[in-house]
Amino acid sequence: MFRLPITHAFLRSLSPSSTASSSSLLRRIPLSGSNFTPFSLSRSASTWYYTRKGLRYSTELPETPPRSYRLFGGRPFSSSAKQGAQYGGNQYRRFNDPKREPLFLRLLQNAKPHHFIVIGLGISGFYIYNTDTVEVTGRRRFNCISAQRELDMGQQSYQEVLAEVRGRILSENHPLTMKVNRVLQRLIPQASIEGADWKVHVIQDDGMMNAFVLPGGKVFVYTGILPICRDQDGLAAVLGHEIAHVVAHHPAERMSNSFLTMGAALIVSLLFDISGHLPSLLLNLAFSLPNSRTQEAEADEIGLLMMSKACFNPEAAVGFWARMQEAEKGSPPQFMSTHPSSYNRMESIRGWLIKAEAAYEDSGCHAIGGFIPGFRQASHDYGW
Repeated sequence: MFRLPITHAFLRSLSPSSTASSSSLLRRIPLSGSNFTPFSLSRSASTWYYTRKGLRYSTELPETPPRSYRLFGGRPFSSSAKQGAQYGGNQYRRFNDPKREPLFLRLLQNAKPHHFIVIGLGISGFYIYNTDTVEVTGRRRFNCISAQRELDMGQQSYQEVLAEVRGRILSENHPLTMKVNRVLQRLIPQASIEGADWKVHVIQDDGMMNAFVLPGGKVFVYTGILPICRDQDGLAAVLGHEIAHVVAHHPAERMSNSFLTMGAALIVSLLFDISGHLPSLLLNLAFSLPNSRTQEAEADEIGLLMMSKACFNPEAAVGFWARMQEAEKGSPPQFMSTHPSSYNRMESIRGWLIKAEAAYEDSGCHAIGGFIPGFRQASHDYGW
């Protein structure tokens, strides 16, 4: 039990010279006992001794700590113990690691002023290059979809609609289809649409008050809207409005605007690290819906002029929207709708009647009605 303390005391009493001279003696010292336990000198942690076949040996170890110390004793509790000074104190690295920040934010932080200038000029140039003017109203708008691409989209939508309403389309010889087609044929000369292949489809659905025209000239009218139209002038107001959407390339404009809103929503979500649903909702209320209502009002104006030039009574459009207002139930507020309210549309049409009446007279419609007695009554009897 005194072997280790005595040995340590003996070695500490040796001078450096004597220790060096006697180091060779220490390498082989016969021991009487066989149960010698390896130990290390307190003065040097790099020299270890062990016993083999009755002889004691020494070995030199590197100055690095033992593996057990490196794995457990020397490991900090978290990496922030060594990196804390770099991140403003003892903060947890997991939530302050710049590598975990969104890529978009890191690009913004590293961007230089000239980077923003170049990007801004590129976006502005693209927007200006794809800006055109609606011929009838003079409204400037962004449209990056070509006319051919719009026609292709219309053809694809046409096949989808046919598959959806299969079995409910009235035949071409049906009286309702023939009446709609007669009104359409009078409107077609006023619609300058390249590559249009006009065809009427009347869908049997008395509960649906709707009609639409696809790019390329495919016309769809639901039977539910015919009682609201009441006569051929009312139907001309509906078809003129729907054809005006295609004439003004509103489908392509809506697709172009969707690119803008999606891009803006993505940028906002990346900047503020939030879900894209909230930016999309706000952009929809602030941009998409107002733009859609602008297109609807523009189609009302263009359609009113078209029906007037085709010798349909433009005042019938006011009566149509008055009846539509009575038929509508539970419609959402205008600011949440893609369409203006029926009352606002009716008031807007009243303001355009002076211009519509002028187009009606310039087309010689009053002369036709004056020189041919009963012209309008005959046309009504023939069409409806």
